[in-house]
Amino acid sequence: MKRFSIIISLAGIVVVAMNYSIWWFLAGVGVFMLYIAYQFYMTRLHGVEDRNALLEQQVGELHDRLDSSILKEQKTRKEAGEAKEFRQQLLAVMSHEIRTPMNGVLGMITLLAETPLNKEQQEYTETIRQCGETLLTTVNQILVNSMLNFSKSDNESKKLENKDFDLRNCLEEVLDMFAVSAGAAGLDLLYDIDSSTPEQIMGDSKRLRQILMNLVENAVRFTSQGEIVVGVRLLRTGEDGKLELCFEVRDTGIGIPANRLEEIFKGLPAATSTSGGDQENVGLGLVICKKLVEMMEGWIEVKSEPDKGTVFTFCIRVDPGGKPVRNFLHPGMAALEGKHILLVDNNATGLAILSRQLEQWKSTPVPVGSASRALQILSGNPRFDLVIVSMDLPEKNGIQLTKSIREQNPEMPVMLLVRAGDERYKKEEGIFSCVLVKPVKQHLLRDGLLNLISNIHGSHGDGRKTAEPLSQDFSKEHPLHILIAEDNPVNQRIALKILTKLGYGPELARNGKEVLEMVSHENYDLILMDVQMPEMDGLEATRMLRRCLEIQPVIIAMTANVMQGDRDDCMQAGMDDYISKPIELEALTDQLRKWSGVIKSKRPVA
Repeated sequence: MKRFSIIISLAGIVVVAMNYSIWWFLAGVGVFMLYIAYQFYMTRLHGVEDRNALLEQQVGELHDRLDSSILKEQKTRKEAGEAKEFRQQLLAVMSHEIRTPMNGVLGMITLLAETPLNKEQQEYTETIRQCGETLLTTVNQILVNSMLNFSKSDNESKKLENKDFDLRNCLEEVLDMFAVSAGAAGLDLLYDIDSSTPEQIMGDSKRLRQILMNLVENAVRFTSQGEIVVGVRLLRTGEDGKLELCFEVRDTGIGIPANRLEEIFKGLPAATSTSGGDQENVGLGLVICKKLVEMMEGWIEVKSEPDKGTVFTFCIRVDPGGKPVRNFLHPGMAALEGKHILLVDNNATGLAILSRQLEQWKSTPVPVGSASRALQILSGNPRFDLVIVSMDLPEKNGIQLTKSIREQNPEMPVMLLVRAGDERYKKEEGIFSCVLVKPVKQHLLRDGLLNLISNIHGSHGDGRKTAEPLSQDFSKEHPLHILIAEDNPVNQRIALKILTKLGYGPELARNGKEVLEMVSHENYDLILMDVQMPEMDGLEATRMLRRCLEIQPVIIAMTANVMQGDRDDCMQAGMDDYISKPIELEALTDQLRKWSGVIKSKRPVA
């Protein structure tokens, strides 16, 4: 339409030009050009307006999408925060519910260990204590730390402890966990620490224990006959002074097919039906092992042959220990020098380990692998000082062999080695001079040998302890007026018993309200404050005490919660220190010793 009007206008101008002068023609052309410019301007203006409207519409849509994305992001962040908070609350509840009864178990074991016990009872009690502490470590490491390691990426979860610990004791505690199950399966469970390996080292004993537990557990699970051996040797000492320790967990189990070895640390099955095993999955155990070993600046590998066994090897870097090694070579060890000891066991590995240990003590071991050979040697050479016999022998078992030895030499001391859970010897217990449970702990072997050499039968001694960790003299050195705030009856009994044996006369409150009432009538030097209590919890009670009391007591938190932030909550509430449950005797006495000194320094001089 616009083009048509322009053509008509042009025609009109031409007609006018034909009838008028040139000036009128030029004027018409000018008007026409102005008209053309105006039409062009209006066309561009309308185009710009249309584009602006379209852009405004698109911007509006983008704003709507952005607002929607922000709302979704906020909702997702809120849900993630709620999930994290729920997970932490769940772990805290699980930890509290498990650790609270564990406090009772370990507390009662501590009290039981301080009563008169014979050698066998001492060993059982110590094993229960070690298993309980190992279970507690498992709760801490797997339930809390390991789950958090897989759910968060902060640096806090990757920190390692670097504390002094006894390597031999660490191994013995791990093997104690599996001694009964291995014994029930007819397996020999052994460990061997090379003589060049320092037994006192600095590192993360809990993480190391977790690695060994996973590897030994898998070995027991997939081994039906033969032996499981845990070995340790010093690989080298680095230029920075760090020690490289190499651990080996070897079994004679079903083995792992070659095509599975590369996947073994990815949590895939370690056994197949073709190799005689089951379809159980090793789960996250080996994945966690690999992560922990790498955290310790080490490496881990596996070698295996189907139906012949598996060897897991891992090396870690640790620091030399700063504390003295447990003293196994006390003055009485001289009594073992030059003694001829006959060793009878059909397990060649066990014989070799035991022989090396006796040689370190300067004895002369003679290892043999059968009962008939042992009787033959004894009949030709009756000058042996004692005999160590394993219960499980192919021709005659340990009981039958010992009876035959007694027929030849009634006065010959005989030490019997049995697998955990094997109580056949108890029907003939009187024929043995000493009985030890495999895997044999070094200090028990030492004590047993010294008793036999000195004609003191370990199985008949009263085994009374000479040490008195729970001594009433403690309260005389560190006098304190103590209030216990605890609602759990078992924990109340344990705390009262321990503090009483330390010489204190503690008083008891069952909740926060009772604490407030009791402190209003009497001054206490120190309050052991449980955090979770009915009616009023320990945190609220502490806040009230800090606001109301003129003479402030030392308040030490006691809680089964070990989640990160629990200590901060206690400190923010006004508590002075923190003890996690189950309460360890050493940790408690350290706290009492520490704060008694602080309180004493603040008391006015009489």
